[in-house]
Amino acid sequence: MASKGSSFVTVRSEIISLESKTDSLLSKYSTFAQTSSADQSTEEKKLDTQIETLLGKTHDIIASLGNIVDENKNISTSKISQLQRHKEVYQEHQKNFRNIRSSIQQERNRLNLLFSVKNDIEQQRNFDTNEDEYIQNEAARIDQSHNVVDDLISQAWETRDQIVSQSHLLNNTNNKIMQTLQRIPGLNVLIGKISTRRRKNAVILASVITFCFLFLFLTW
Repeated sequence: MASKGSSFVTVRSEIISLESKTDSLLSKYSTFAQTSSADQSTEEKKLDTQIETLLGKTHDIIASLGNIVDENKNISTSKISQLQRHKEVYQEHQKNFRNIRSSIQQERNRLNLLFSVKNDIEQQRNFDTNEDEYIQNEAARIDQSHNVVDDLISQAWETRDQIVSQSHLLNNTNNKIMQTLQRIPGLNVLIGKISTRRRKNAVILASVITFCFLFLFLTW
């Protein structure tokens, strides 16, 4: 703020200097509206603070210049016009600053929205990929199960064929034995006698065992 007793020219020169600095910083600040990032950078934050500080100083010094004009009844019309012009420039700077800040925020919101949509698309794509992989894995497991079932069926058919083959072999062997028995005279009679003798021996053995049990029971 201008010191008490400062002249109109001195105070006005301070305002002009602040306006020039503000113009320069606003020009730099506006570039962030085209190259904004998802988050506020350190440089952007620094410029925002500097501009806000300069505008605050400009407001105070313009107020001091207004006091000088009010205190000097003989002030010229040109100086009053200059004061009014500084007020207009200050308002323009304020308006530009708000507009640039709003544009930067809108661009940042747009980028964040795009980033969010991109993330959603990537997540959906990953989900679809995982789902496809799951389906492929399930299909592979089903194919593997089918292969196991096919192997079991093949083994069952092989076992069946072996049993049928063995059955045919036994039938052929039995037929050959019967044919042999029919071809050799007296062989059937001999086999019959052997069977009869075995039955007699079995009866005799059973009788002896029964007699022994009875004897032991009676003499105990």
